[in-house]
Amino acid sequence: MSGIKDMFQQASYKRKLKQIVKNAESTYGKGYVLHEIGRFEEALEKYDEAASIWEELQQEMIQNGMEDEAKNALNRELEIRFNKCFILFKLDKKEEALTIIENTIQKKPDDMKPIFSKGFILFNIGRYDEALRMLDLAISLEPEYPDAWSCKANTLYQLERFEEALECYEKAIEFADIMHFNFPRYSFLNMNPDPTIKKNASGIWYCKANTLEKLGKHKEAIDAYNSALEIKPAFSDAWYCMGTTLEELGENENALNAYSNALEVERGFTAALENKANLLYKLGREEEAKELLGSN
Repeated sequence: MSGIKDMFQQASYKRKLKQIVKNAESTYGKGYVLHEIGRFEEALEKYDEAASIWEELQQEMIQNGMEDEAKNALNRELEIRFNKCFILFKLDKKEEALTIIENTIQKKPDDMKPIFSKGFILFNIGRYDEALRMLDLAISLEPEYPDAWSCKANTLYQLERFEEALECYEKAIEFADIMHFNFPRYSFLNMNPDPTIKKNASGIWYCKANTLEKLGKHKEAIDAYNSALEIKPAFSDAWYCMGTTLEELGENENALNAYSNALEVERGFTAALENKANLLYKLGREEEAKELLGSN
């Protein structure tokens, strides 16, 4: 009889644990939603609440000899506490975010994600040499992680190490994720499908183009801007920067078209408007310039 009783008690205990896990995940889910809608302080509270539930659950599991389950509970607690850093970053509490990240790294030294996150925040607060060390470590752990290569490139750009930055942008482009797309219905009927697979790398191409500009490689920069725009046609900054580069090359009509495209994407783009008007004046097309400025 005692064996049957133990079985029932064990089943009851597992149901209890399952309910606690469900509560922890529900609490975290509420925090995630609050994060997504911009209610950051409330989201932090929910993350802390969910992490505390997992911490208590871990202790309960240890006391009952459930070592593997306790280890999983600890990992989940650390993951939720680490995720607070993304909210703190948006709240401009970067030092607090760094503290959480460093605590995570101490407990999970081989986890690439917090190491990259530390490098990213160090870059954002201008601690470039430290950022490079962390980004190199992240890349050593996961050599094909495009965000780490891109952030390293941006860091090198800020240090005016432009040739090295270009190499890193190339790596970021090489490893960039494929853009999400859906196959059309009845695609088997298409006898000449487009073989081009686009990578989600418009921002990287744009940064590469800016770096080429710094090196005075204007024509290569134009090609890079075009690559960015092929992926993301509604990229106002890319159109604008391409316009300034074309103007430097003396390709004035193409520059005007680029400024026009920038303004079509972003009607209130003051720099593009001013550049286009100034170029029209320079070309002796004063009436067009006045009409442009008068209509905005």
